Amino acid sequence: MGKRGIDPKTVKKERKKNYKVSRVDRFRYRCRYFTDSGVIGGKDFVQEVFDQVKHLLTSKDERKFTPVGGLEGVYSMKRLGT
Repeated sequence: MGKRGIDPKTVKKERKKNYKVSRVDRFRYRCRYFTDSGVIGGKDFVQEVFDQVKHLLTSKDERKFTPVGGLEGVYSMKRLGT
């Protein structure tokens, strides 16, 4: 069997970034945000879309949009676990 591990090119690239995950990379890594969240975006946008579709939803509770972890200013219509 050959050696296994992280490609040295990847390690070098991440060291240059000081192992920080950019806002764009966070979206790329978490495609679940787009599939599970229903609506994702700024708070006003999420509210606007929710108002347009709330008649289709069974819940009559007042909706509180939750911030998406690690993405300042981005909210989700549904709560997302980690």
